[in-house]
Parts: sequence; C-alpha cells; structure tokens
Amino acid sequence: MKITSKSLMVTFETEVVLGNNNSIEMTLIHQAFIYETEDGSYDADLDLGMDIANVKFLGIEIEEGYKAYQEWKAQLLKLGIDVNKLIVEKEAQMLEEGIKEKLIEMFKGKF
Repeated sequence: MKITSKSLMVTFETEVVLGNNNSIEMTLIHQAFIYETEDGSYDADLDLGMDIANVKFLGIEIEEGYKAYQEWKAQLLKLGIDVNKLIVEKEAQMLEEGIKEKLIEMFKGKF
C-alpha cells in the first residue's frame, strides 16, 4: 500500500452574535478539510456556516428545525433584516481574522 496524500476532516462550531445590538445569537457549524500539499506544507478548504443551531432572537430561543428557522428568517426579512447576509458577513470576518490559518496550525503534523 502506498499513501499518496493525507487529509483530515474537522467539524467545528462558532458561537456568533449578529445584527443591530447583537440581537441574534446562534451557533454556526463548519467543516474544514486540512491536508498536506505535495511540497510538504499544509492547506485547508473550509465550508463555513454549513449548518446552524441554537438560534436566539432578543434572548428568545427560536424553534429548532428547518421549517421553523425558514419561517423566522422570512419574518425578519419582512422587517428588513437579512439573516443570510449577516451570516455571510460574519463568515467573511472569520476568514479575515485568520480562522483558516488557526486550523492549519492546530492540526498540521497530527496526521
């Protein structure tokens, strides 16, 4: 047997607050694929915000489940609050703050 490449899939969560006055709280669930490149360095592919859990709005828990979440988002959109846009902005902020590099550093050499 010859191993031609090594990679590690990691699922991780981040607790985030979004919106004016941090009115929305949620857990974003992500996956990262960390791998060793041909030159021996490490890289990662990230799938940020692939799922969402523990949603609260103004401290009130939002019912779990796809349908309830979609209804809640639609209600907020009618009020001019685009939850999807807020999540994308938070993901961009995480990338700017170096989440990819932190994950690579955390796991390089461990596989």
